Amino acid sequence: MKMNTVIPFGILFLTLTSLCVGQEIARSTVGASGSSAAVETINGTYIIQESIGQSSVIGTHYSSEVILRQGFIQPPISIQGILADETNIDAVVYPNPFTSSVNVAFREELKGGLSIAIYDLLGRLVYSNERNAEREIRIDLDFLSSAQYILLITSGNKQFKATLLKH
Repeated sequence: MKMNTVIPFGILFLTLTSLCVGQEIARSTVGASGSSAAVETINGTYIIQESIGQSSVIGTHYSSEVILRQGFIQPPISIQGILADETNIDAVVYPNPFTSSVNVAFREELKGGLSIAIYDLLGRLVYSNERNAEREIRIDLDFLSSAQYILLITSGNKQFKATLLKH
């Protein structure tokens, strides 16, 4: 009787341990036609990927402001640089929580226009407006229902983000 219970548990143990050995994460393509392979040379290891049916060439285009990638086989992500703190706009939002409108007071001189966007927590744009830069602006949001929102104000390459709570 004891032998009959030991054998199934032994087989189960061996099966589970063999499944846990040799697991590793590798770059690969997901689809019916395509593959990846690692090729080792004197200069290092290279990952080669191919895809059948991709309708355009792959590659990366760099400009001073944008990096564009094409195709669904993407190169590894690399950090090009860290944005400096001067990309943030120094501002205060009040009152928060609010009932009908919010004021945004900027603590710095902004040049050019302001782009104002408000998103709900599902990422849907619920308010959008363009206006000239002033030291303080008022945004009427009486039409919004009681909820939490994300305010994004951009001016040139600077931005300000805040969480708004409407009662």
